Order: sequence, then C-alpha cells, then structure tokens
Amino acid sequence: HSFFRLGIPEIPTPHPLKKLTDVSDFPKWLLALAGTNLIPILLCPFFLFGGLQPFGQSEVWILNFLLYLLSNLLWVAPLLLFFVGLQLYRRCFEVPGIIVNAIGALLTIVDIWLLCI
Repeated sequence: HSFFRLGIPEIPTPHPLKKLTDVSDFPKWLLALAGTNLIPILLCPFFLFGGLQPFGQSEVWILNFLLYLLSNLLWVAPLLLFFVGLQLYRRCFEVPGIIVNAIGALLTIVDIWLLCI
C-alpha cells in the first residue's frame, strides 16, 4: 500500500498457473530468437585461437589480458543470455525474457560483423 502513496506502481507478479516445463511449451518464434544466441558457440574458436582482437592490443600485459577477456565476453554473453532469457520467460516474465533474448541476438550480430571485417 505504501507504493501507491508514493506514486510508484507495484511490480506485477507472475501468473501462478502458467508452467513451462518442456521446450515444446515455448512459442516457436521465441525459440528461433533464442536459438540465434547459440551461434557464437560455433564462432568461439575464432575468438579463442583465431587472433581476433576487436579492441586492439596494449603495451601493458594486464590490460592486454583484460582486453582478451572482454573480447571473449562477446561470445560468452549471448550464450548466457540464451539461458537467462528462456528462464525469465519460463517464470512468466515474458517481456524481460524477450528483451534479454533480443539483446543476445544483437550481440550475435556484432560477433558475426566483427569476424567479417
């Protein structure tokens, strides 16, 4: 009740009856959107061993190592967003789940673009 006094709306709670336990329970379009987040698994050898350095190099070894970790985050992040997005959707947070999967798809496009340039 105190939220309404301050003018802040309450956060909606998920619907308790909707249960998504099987992959066939998810909409096909969501699985297609989330499936694009798995493409970077095929691209990971280029990031790990292909010498891809989208952020350049540095003279300082610790900064060079951090840039290496940041470049590998480009293929790890979409994979993590795949699981997070589907988990959010499964827990009835549909819109945040769709947004997370869309961000992962955008990161996948960035990965492919970096490999092409």
